[in-house]
Parts: sequence; C-alpha cells; structure tokens
Amino acid sequence: MYSKIRVFGSDDCDRCKVYLPALEKANIEFVYIDAEADENDELCDEHEIDELPVTQVLVDGEVLGELVGPIQPDFLIKWQKDLTCEKK
Repeated sequence: MYSKIRVFGSDDCDRCKVYLPALEKANIEFVYIDAEADENDELCDEHEIDELPVTQVLVDGEVLGELVGPIQPDFLIKWQKDLTCEKK
C-alpha cells in the first residue's frame, strides 16, 4: 500500500509561501502541483481546486482525504497515517 501527500499551490499564494517551507522543514515528503501552471489545468479542474493551498492524501493513487488551507505538519502526519490505516 502506497501513500503520498499532494499539495496544490502557487507562487502567488501567500499562505503557500508559509505552508510549503513548513512542510519541508518538518521533512514531510510531498508532491507539489503548481495550480497556476497551464499543464496542471486539467488536474485542477478534475479536483475542483478553487482555493490554495489544497492538501490531499492519496493511497494507491486514490484521493482519500482533502483539506483546504495550511495544515500543521504534526496533524498532517497523523492524518496521513489514519487515512492509510483506514484503507487497509
């Protein structure tokens, strides 16, 4: 079972400018999707990304959870673990 964190953000998003470095400082691995990049328009539309940042937890490619806004790193780690355990 494979779990990953995906974060939609943009360089113009003030909350993203604080949130992303906080995740990096906490050594949380995540995939960053630039919501303003043309090549990500379809993915953003598919997931109805309107506000930033958006954090998703995916298990085996399926989105099991999504939260809008910055999340405390310790909560994010627990949330990912809980969602992954629920999927088993």
